[in-house]
Amino acid sequence: MQNVVSGFSRTAVGCALAGWLLVAAGVSAQAPQPRIWQGVYTQAQAERGKTTFSTACVRCHGADLAGTTAPSLKGERFLTTWGGETVTRLFEKIRDTMPPNFGTILDDSTKLDIVTYILQTNGYPAGSRELALGNELAAIQILRQGEQPKVQNFSLVQTVGCLARGDNDVWLLRSSSDPVVTTENAPTAEALATSAARPLGTGSFVLLSAAAFDPAAHQGQKMEARGLIYQEPGDALLTVTSLRNLGARCPG
Repeated sequence: MQNVVSGFSRTAVGCALAGWLLVAAGVSAQAPQPRIWQGVYTQAQAERGKTTFSTACVRCHGADLAGTTAPSLKGERFLTTWGGETVTRLFEKIRDTMPPNFGTILDDSTKLDIVTYILQTNGYPAGSRELALGNELAAIQILRQGEQPKVQNFSLVQTVGCLARGDNDVWLLRSSSDPVVTTENAPTAEALATSAARPLGTGSFVLLSAAAFDPAAHQGQKMEARGLIYQEPGDALLTVTSLRNLGARCPG
């Protein structure tokens, strides 16, 4: 790979990714479905949101959220507008652009309760823990049932490929499959079996922080790699959180 990171030093990007590892390290959900389908709010929180909505929002959005003078907040219109966005974006819209007197009446936590009521109305399930203000909101994408999260920079992903040594002792994952967003820093035995059956692809990643996984012992092997992704045209980096041998030698 001729140019590892155009306009950025590998060290600078590596430091940025390493910072995001602290966030990823706390993500350990076991369910395969996206976070929003795992239950991100409580029933009680959504009920609070419904109560507030019925007094502060109903005039413009309607009692059934179908919209009157303002857009619908449910069904296809909601998903067309907000599908693929994060809960942060929805919360910020409610926080910042509601009618002027809205902001003087309700605090941010109350507005977040309204967000959970909107999610409930659109079929997203309740869970055992309340949705809280903070970085968590940016990690939750609004997705249709069965839709997978889009791969964005600094997402935690998994891929399979062939481990190879590049110039200047840089480790590469060549013939890599398309990266898939995951919630687990390291694979389970079942996940490894699934990865072993995945075909190789046409991609290539520069692996950062790979030394801790003894890559020299696995050179030329098909590997499952997990880590934080950073991509821009012509370059792809993966700050590794797991690098596991799949028990097969790569072609050539």
